[in-house]
Amino acid sequence: MQSIELNFATPDWLLIRQALSLALLRNKPVVFTTGGAFLGSAPAYRHLFEDAARLLGATGAGRLALEGSAIAYEPGALPPGRIRIDSGPFSSAVELLLLLAPALLHCGFRSVLECSGVTHSPYSCPTAYVKEDLLGRLERLGFCGSLVLRRFGFHGSGGGSMEARLYPRERAAGSAGAAEGGGRVTGARIYISRLSTELAEQEKLMLADRLGLEPGRISIIEVVDAGGPGNSIQVFAESGGAPAVIFSEMRILDEGGGVVFCEEILAEGMARLEAETGALVHDGVLPERTARELFPYLVMAGMEPAPGGESPAARQTRDLCARLL
Repeated sequence: MQSIELNFATPDWLLIRQALSLALLRNKPVVFTTGGAFLGSAPAYRHLFEDAARLLGATGAGRLALEGSAIAYEPGALPPGRIRIDSGPFSSAVELLLLLAPALLHCGFRSVLECSGVTHSPYSCPTAYVKEDLLGRLERLGFCGSLVLRRFGFHGSGGGSMEARLYPRERAAGSAGAAEGGGRVTGARIYISRLSTELAEQEKLMLADRLGLEPGRISIIEVVDAGGPGNSIQVFAESGGAPAVIFSEMRILDEGGGVVFCEEILAEGMARLEAETGALVHDGVLPERTARELFPYLVMAGMEPAPGGESPAARQTRDLCARLL
């Protein structure tokens, strides 16, 4: 079977992962012509790519490889059942779960995924987002699953564990698109591991100020049973009757294990939280990542949203779905 050539000028990891997921779902070989160049310019994502290649090969789901400046993927068959996922310390078990999800949600039987490694990474999303936001929206489209976090595993150390269950698709119950405006923030949690509690207190004051949230509705949770340092901030909101999680996973370590966390990283994370929370609760605009994660599932459920008002990255996801779905 001839490979489908994907040539996107400004790819990111999310687009590459979605391309692999949809190629596996549709059993269509793909060559992502600019994928290798992206990995060369953003080497932190090389760990995610290598873990994805190992997982796909180990499960019989095909061969993923770098071929010069391109990423080539020839999918195989991914049977449902019990699957073991292990990420390296600088990768993400959550990303590997999301990689397999579209194909497994279209199987005829339930799958149980036992995942270990990194559960909270600055290059992916935290388990609370998947469990309390994304899976709830997917359920409205007929895609049902669950996720249980057993142990935190932060970027640079790993050691975390979680279990996911994905079920055969059911009839769609409604739309999972952007909610109507007029929402509210219900609370926030700050998770901190092996870092000064003064940092968490500073973040609490910043959240209260930026979001207009009472300090008593912001929890600080010190994670004792974790293999290394980490800092995860999660804001919980409701808009249009749908729960949402807006998050910022702070980058603490570089790929060599050195500490890189600084005031600039903190300020950028807080600014993003403020902007995405405000856009959701006041205007009903989903965070870009959520909109992009949902888009392929919306297309599969026959609920493609109308174009307009999208970021360049979101338009690339739309174009990808047009090619592969």
